[in-house]
Amino acid sequence: MKFAPALLLACAAFSATTSTAWAQKNWKVASAAQPGTVLIGFVDDFATKATADTKGEVKVERLFVGSEQETMQQVVRGRIEIGSVSYAGASVLIPEATMLNVPYLWASNAERDFVTDKFALPVLKKIYEAKGLVILGLGEVGWNDVVCKTACLTPASVKGMKVRISPSPASKMFWNSLGANGVQMPLSELFPALQSGLVEAADLPFPYYVTTPAAQSAPHYVLTQHLHHGSAFFVNKAAWDGLTAEQRRALQAASPDVAKVRKAVDDEVKPKMEEFKKKGGFIHELTPAQRNEWRKLVEPNQEELVKSIGGAAPELWAAIQKGKKEFAATGGK
Repeated sequence: MKFAPALLLACAAFSATTSTAWAQKNWKVASAAQPGTVLIGFVDDFATKATADTKGEVKVERLFVGSEQETMQQVVRGRIEIGSVSYAGASVLIPEATMLNVPYLWASNAERDFVTDKFALPVLKKIYEAKGLVILGLGEVGWNDVVCKTACLTPASVKGMKVRISPSPASKMFWNSLGANGVQMPLSELFPALQSGLVEAADLPFPYYVTTPAAQSAPHYVLTQHLHHGSAFFVNKAAWDGLTAEQRRALQAASPDVAKVRKAVDDEVKPKMEEFKKKGGFIHELTPAQRNEWRKLVEPNQEELVKSIGGAAPELWAAIQKGKKEFAATGGK
């Protein structure tokens, strides 16, 4: 049977179009970031760049998921391909991630960045991969501070207070060390709980806090700086393995530069705090001596937290401690 040249060309064009459509992957990157903060911008930039750099072969779109624990579950199961989740949010499935959230772990931002990037990250990648996740890069959320419905400037002021404990073991350790009356709940339940008075306090990073209803129902922000929130961009390993080498390189290159993310978050905090105060919010700065009143109740429980988590936590903790010693040996620069 002979086919006319025009028909053959049409079939070839249809085949090429079908192959291209079939090859295209429509992926979602899930994040709890809210409008009004630089955090959401980095997720959007990643989605745009990943789509462009893969020439549309992997079309990436941001998906808002209010619960980071839900994001973890969905990415591990492969229902969502990529997640941008804090270590605290990851800790339900990856308890070892808590090691980077240990309260009063870091002496400075410089120490934190040095140790995380050079010593913790290689171990963290192995831990995530064992759960079926590939880390593309690290992100930043900011320092966690205490937020209250009324001024709570001392550890004594939160003793016995009903507070929200996140699913992270680090959160539980922090509030238990202070003798608070903890109520564990996911982030999505915190805001109605504060509004109704079910809880009177919580701890949140300011860039996120100021974009949520907590800024109105709990307007006292106390700069305890007790816990640092880093985050990770990660992809489902099965989905990752299904990409070509070129597509993997493109997605890796599209992941945010962590140094730029950290600077952007730091630069955003002070202007946002001034804006918050003008709207009637309260920012309570603490002296080193005041902050030490919180620290001395919490710090002694760090080692017990490591033991309680188990798994690869001791290995990651050892890497962190090694990094802290090396950072100190550099003169803290």
